[in-house]
Amino acid sequence: MKREYYYTDEVNDDFASTNGKIDRDTVNGEYRYSHHSVGWKIAVFFAYRLFATPLVWLYTKIWLGVRVKNRKALRSVKGCFVYMNHTQNVADAFIPSIASFPKRAYVVTGPEAVSIKGIRVLVALLGAIPLPSALSAHRNFEQKLKEAMEEKSAVIIYPEAHIWPYCNFIRRFPDKSFSYPYRTASPVVAGVTVYRQRKVFKNHHPHITVYLSDPIYPDLSLPEKQARKKLCDEAYSFMSRTAKEHGSYEYVRYIKKADEER
Repeated sequence: MKREYYYTDEVNDDFASTNGKIDRDTVNGEYRYSHHSVGWKIAVFFAYRLFATPLVWLYTKIWLGVRVKNRKALRSVKGCFVYMNHTQNVADAFIPSIASFPKRAYVVTGPEAVSIKGIRVLVALLGAIPLPSALSAHRNFEQKLKEAMEEKSAVIIYPEAHIWPYCNFIRRFPDKSFSYPYRTASPVVAGVTVYRQRKVFKNHHPHITVYLSDPIYPDLSLPEKQARKKLCDEAYSFMSRTAKEHGSYEYVRYIKKADEER
C-alpha cells in the first residue's frame, strides 16, 4: 500500500515533517547576508568543502542513489540560478552541492532554516540564503544573490516553496522568483528530481535521478514582468515534461480532495 496524502491546494499545502514545528525568527535588516572577512572564508572552506561535501556525497550516492544528468549544463555557465521541484526534507539541502560540484552552491530557504538555535551559523556557512521576512532585509538579500553570481556560484531555488515528499509530478508555481536572473542578467538551469524504483528492496524509498536543462537566458529586451513569466514557463515546461518522459516512480500518492469526493 502506498502512503497517501490528500491535498486541496497544490500551491499552499505543505507536507514537510517540520511544518509548524520551528518558530521562525524575523529575517530583517539586521540579518547579515554577506561576510567578507578572511576568518569567515576559512570557516566556509572547512565547513563546506572539507566537512560537508564528503559526507553529502556518501549520503546522496550510497543511501539515495543520486545520479545527475547533463551536469555539463552547470559547468558551461558562470553564475546561474537553478530551479528545482521540492520533494525531499533533507536531501533537497544536499543535492544542490552534488549537482553543481565543483561550483559553490547556495540554497534560498525559508527563515526557519536560520532559526534553529545552535546551528544557525553552520547553516549559513553551508550556503543557506533565507528569504526576507521584513522589507528592511530585501536590499541585503538581493545583494547576496548578486554576489553569488559574481562568485560564479549556483543559487538553487525551490519555486514550489513547500515540500511534498516524493511527489512525482510538478506543481504549478509563481513566477516572482524569476526576477532574480533577470535583474542580474544570469542564466537559468531547470532541474527536476525524478524517482526510480529500486531493483532490490523495491518497497524501500526509491532512488533519485536529477535531470538538468540546458541554460535558459532571460530576455533582457522585455519588461521584467514579461521576462520572468517567460523564464518561469520554460522552466516549468522542462520540469513537467521530464518528470513524465522518465516515468517518475509513484512512491507516495497525492490525491486532490475534490477529485476524491467525486
